[in-house]
Amino acid sequence: MFYGIIMDTIRDGIVGSYGLVMWKRIVKEINLPSETFELYLRYDNKILQNICDCMVEILNDGSRDEYLQFFGENFIRYFYRYGFNKILRVAGRNLRDFLFAIDQLHDSNRFTFPQMQHPLFHVTEENENGVILNYKSVRYGLAHFAIGGLKAAASLLFNENDLDVTIQHDFSNNQYSDIVFCVHFDNKKHQVKRLFNVPSLPPVKSKTFFRIFPFSILMDSTLRIHRFGKNIQKAFPDDTPLIGRPLDEVFRLIRPDIHVEWDKVLSYSRHMVFLMESRLPLRTGSSGKIQLQGQMKYLEYENMLWFLCHPVLGSANDMISAGLHLNDLNLFDNTSDILITGIQQEHELEITKYKQHVWMKKEPDLRHKLNICHEKNQALLHSTMPKHITLLLQSGLQGNSICECQPFVTIMFIDVMDMKTLSDHLDAAHTITCLNEVIVLFDTIADKFDVFKVEIKADGSYMLVSGIHDQSHLVQEQNRSQILSKISINEEEKFNRNSLGLNPTEIIAELSLEFLHASEHIHNPVTKKPFHLKLGFHSGTAIGGIVGTRNYQYCLFGDTVSIASQITATSEIGRIHFSQMAYSHLVANNCFKIEYRGQVDIKGSGPTDTYWLTGLNEKSCTTKINKNQTIFKCPFSIQNLVLK
Repeated sequence: MFYGIIMDTIRDGIVGSYGLVMWKRIVKEINLPSETFELYLRYDNKILQNICDCMVEILNDGSRDEYLQFFGENFIRYFYRYGFNKILRVAGRNLRDFLFAIDQLHDSNRFTFPQMQHPLFHVTEENENGVILNYKSVRYGLAHFAIGGLKAAASLLFNENDLDVTIQHDFSNNQYSDIVFCVHFDNKKHQVKRLFNVPSLPPVKSKTFFRIFPFSILMDSTLRIHRFGKNIQKAFPDDTPLIGRPLDEVFRLIRPDIHVEWDKVLSYSRHMVFLMESRLPLRTGSSGKIQLQGQMKYLEYENMLWFLCHPVLGSANDMISAGLHLNDLNLFDNTSDILITGIQQEHELEITKYKQHVWMKKEPDLRHKLNICHEKNQALLHSTMPKHITLLLQSGLQGNSICECQPFVTIMFIDVMDMKTLSDHLDAAHTITCLNEVIVLFDTIADKFDVFKVEIKADGSYMLVSGIHDQSHLVQEQNRSQILSKISINEEEKFNRNSLGLNPTEIIAELSLEFLHASEHIHNPVTKKPFHLKLGFHSGTAIGGIVGTRNYQYCLFGDTVSIASQITATSEIGRIHFSQMAYSHLVANNCFKIEYRGQVDIKGSGPTDTYWLTGLNEKSCTTKINKNQTIFKCPFSIQNLVLK
């Protein structure tokens, strides 16, 4: 099981390197209950491997081991970034010392995370070219996570950017990992020269030594208990003999995970902290077991091992269950201080965990509300400029640097000819209200089509363009990959609403017919008649970009804009006027009824052939349903227009 803080380093790595959308997709793919993790809650080990496999499938790149190494590197960076860098730095003066102290770093978290099952790291050999590191864990398949952590620690703490870690032997099975790493680095200083001579001191009597270390145990070369401190005896009944018994019979070795043999214990004693737990029943009134932690010291002149240890006590309950009291503890370590202050800290930790649990319960509802607000914000933003432009701005691109050539767009203007009548007979508030009804109707119709509303001018003209969204492929490739990573799956499907592949002119033509039809149902409050509209459109090339630095506005420039405006101005009320260029893109599919108007003088272009759009060609756009009704299947807005 992993604590939630470990899983949070995984989430942090994915969000930081691949974006929040990628993390949300992974959460959905592997059915995680939430997008965040409770730091003190424990999670299944398989979640990490499932995340790696999901990333391989989504990105179609890399392997599980590569992503495990990535997460191992981010594990160290996460704690380094959030204030644990000092703890990591004091582990050793150099990389060699750090490798010897990894287990002590893990052990320092046992009070905060009491159920943590951390891996064991043991240096078995070393030379000037590196060390042989034995890695053991109750979790299977996470060796590359450990490799990533080792490389990140070497780089961040000791500037060893080229650390080479290879697997020399793998003795793992499906239940646990037992791997021998070969760690290559410059280790020429592993033999430290003695800077001064230590004066010899008179020998200390064993009685004095055991009085100073009341929890120590002395063992002979057969690992039988030769002598022990008085507080060891206090933990066991008086009638329980300990001297002469094998160590493995009285205590169970928890760390390191080795068989209790002289050579192995001697090998691990140099740099490994040992942890043992009692096997025999404790003194009457004690309900639990006692754990002893400390260092094995080899006494060469006696050929014995001395276990200098202290009891592992995390709370007053641990002391009571072991049958110990404060005056039994050493005065020169902080065990008693931890016990006295631990009760208050434990209470504060429980309150913190409860608050986090309450917040996690509220988190789905808050996230849902946040998503709703985000969607509203995005909808408002996308209504002011094309979607791919907003995504470029959100990716950090400066507004004034966004300028693109639109090789083929169709621009339409709608002139509301009743503006003067409204302003002459109505006050300002009523004029705005009436004009707003017309604009809202136009917006509702335009939302069905792949078009973008550019602007509404003061004279009541309404400007639309089709073809802008189709230019998304012009975004630079390096920016596009970042942009698309921020679009969810559903948003990407909506990115291009022209699913039938129609050209922009055909879309504008159908839209103009719907505008004209809808205008018959909204009346001028002054004349009591339908609003007088002029409609016109033209196709061609345009330049689009962001203008302004305070209030961004997307604008279109070029002859296509001015010609479309003149085509509309020379139109007639209640009719749809369009140019020769637009005509050339409408005739191919024969979906529209078109009349030739004649030539119109266009400023800058001279006499130009123009046309009237009068309706849909029923033969190509209708399907008979029965004798009483006909359904017009509009290929542009994918709407059914039923005529009875």
